[in-house]
Amino acid sequence: MKNHLLGISIANHVLLKGPSVEVSLNTCIEVLGESHEVDRCYILKIEKDCINYCYEWCNSGISPFLNNSNLKREICNEFSEILAKLSNDEPIYGCVKDCNNASFSRIMKDRNVQSYLFTPILENSELCGWIGYESCNDEKKWDNNQIVSLHLLAKNIGIRIKHDKIFANLGDDLECFNFYIQGSQYFIWELDLKTFTTTISHKWAEMIGYNTTGIVNTHDFWKKNIHLDDIDRLEKELKDYILNKAVYYEGIFRIKHKNGQFIWIKYYGLIKKDNSGKPIKIIGTHINVNEIKEKEIQLQISEEKFKFIADHNSDVICQHNIDGSYRYVSNSIKEILGYEPDEMLDKIAFYFIHPDDFRRVLNAYKKCIKYSKYRILTYRFRKKDNTYIWLETASKNILNEENVVVGVQTSSRDVSERIKSEKKIKTALKKEREISEMKSRFGAMASHQFRTPLTVIYSNAELIDLKTNHLDKETVNSIENITSRIKKEVDRMTELMNNILIFGKYESKKIKKEIKKINLNIYIKTLINTYFNKELQEEKIEIIIKGEKKVLHTDETLLTHILTNLISNAFKYSAGKSNPLIIITYLEKEIEIEVIDYGIGIPENETQYLFTSFFRASNTNTIIGSGLGLAIVKQFTDFLKGRIKLKTKENFGTTIKLIFPYEQK
Repeated sequence: MKNHLLGISIANHVLLKGPSVEVSLNTCIEVLGESHEVDRCYILKIEKDCINYCYEWCNSGISPFLNNSNLKREICNEFSEILAKLSNDEPIYGCVKDCNNASFSRIMKDRNVQSYLFTPILENSELCGWIGYESCNDEKKWDNNQIVSLHLLAKNIGIRIKHDKIFANLGDDLECFNFYIQGSQYFIWELDLKTFTTTISHKWAEMIGYNTTGIVNTHDFWKKNIHLDDIDRLEKELKDYILNKAVYYEGIFRIKHKNGQFIWIKYYGLIKKDNSGKPIKIIGTHINVNEIKEKEIQLQISEEKFKFIADHNSDVICQHNIDGSYRYVSNSIKEILGYEPDEMLDKIAFYFIHPDDFRRVLNAYKKCIKYSKYRILTYRFRKKDNTYIWLETASKNILNEENVVVGVQTSSRDVSERIKSEKKIKTALKKEREISEMKSRFGAMASHQFRTPLTVIYSNAELIDLKTNHLDKETVNSIENITSRIKKEVDRMTELMNNILIFGKYESKKIKKEIKKINLNIYIKTLINTYFNKELQEEKIEIIIKGEKKVLHTDETLLTHILTNLISNAFKYSAGKSNPLIIITYLEKEIEIEVIDYGIGIPENETQYLFTSFFRASNTNTIIGSGLGLAIVKQFTDFLKGRIKLKTKENFGTTIKLIFPYEQK
């Protein structure tokens, strides 16, 4: 894409500045062929109902067809369908193998062509020829941007051809323009190159405060009245134009008005030659641009102020033309990127962007121009030493007085260190996730590996109880005390393994919500009877329901983990005290579930650590526990969009209130 843009830019430049259309087209064809990586590039020109093959460029190893008379006849006979489309200003492209025109396919195959593109050249809306691009070694795919830009280039060729014809036919007719131009702001003058005397229009004289009789039409008169800073330049430009060293004679100079003030004049001249090619006179126009120039000077002052601010800014401030080429670069570019500002002027910015970022940046640039939106983009840019750094660039369109986009202003800063830091953070987060996953896998593996031996230990303890039934009572009681301790420790280990497994799943983000409707009143009673049947043989837990019953949408499994942990703690830490209590309150938009016990409570200075993994209060050393129960309660409550409120006092008990929405989004 960069070669494509560069080739188009060079071809347009050659077309604009070339001395003649013939020389320009030869150069354009070579540049376009090389930059677009085709094998053959040429122009077919329509002249008097005949099509001539000309301006051909061929890649290395490709056979030329310039001046091939057989080809000319075939084109005339077989290309009628193509001529019709090209006359409608339609580019034609494709693969030869896909073409339905047998004659056209045969001609292309004889030239070893696999794919092609034709862009029409029109003069005054009439087809005068086309540019052909042919690929012989592969089936080149043309994207829309290339086709559109090459189509526009062909239009520019038609404009240049028309321009040259107009000026070639001017000749003596320019002398007639003085009559028609009297009413315009353009004032006619003529310079005789033999006598170096001038002829001017009446309005030209008025422009500088004279009438035609008050002006001496000699070289000395003009030299005396033209500003001293402009005279040497003007004489050199005139001499270069006469000697054919310059293509155009045009510019701006200052001339003294009769009142003594200087005014700015824009001039344009066209040379006239005799039949032998010798210059005989120059005919031209002048226009008073004093007001425009004054505004331009004020603008220049503003630009100089902008340049001063930009050059003393640590960011790289740039202004770009529509094609992305630099037209201004601040001095800070040397410190950041190593380039001198002048060496970047007219170069295309996209050429320096990292290949992996090129397409993204180009698309963003196009959107910036099209939608006039302020944009910030981060990408890699090549320094002068060919290394890349990360730039963060803010872009804003430059508009003219008609609010048309004429360029883009950018401000760029080096953010390489920030990018490195972000990468380090991402790496650290990745490692943290890996460690978390490893912990989860280890927990699952450990839980699985411990379950089997714990089951064996528990079953053997029960077997010991059965085997000792025939012994005396004192021995049986002694053995049962031992097996009871074994069973309690097995239960403790089982609870710990279950909690570790659940905790690990949550940490590794492997737990998913399965939301469904539940009747909370029935659910609570079923849960207590299922999980706390042993405790209910010794104690009771009272359930109080307040408010009008509503349907709760939640994950039953996760809610079970929450409530079994809270109810288990209520029984565990209130042994010998008043029975625990559960209060369910149906509010308008939320439901509250309170689990209350009247047990040992929690020391005030330790409540801040309650929901931390593996934390146990200092007054629970003699009570079996894993330190994971409340951590799991907090995690799953948050996961279900709920909230927790805790109220506790040592030796007086604990109240934990859960608040959930009725709906899960």
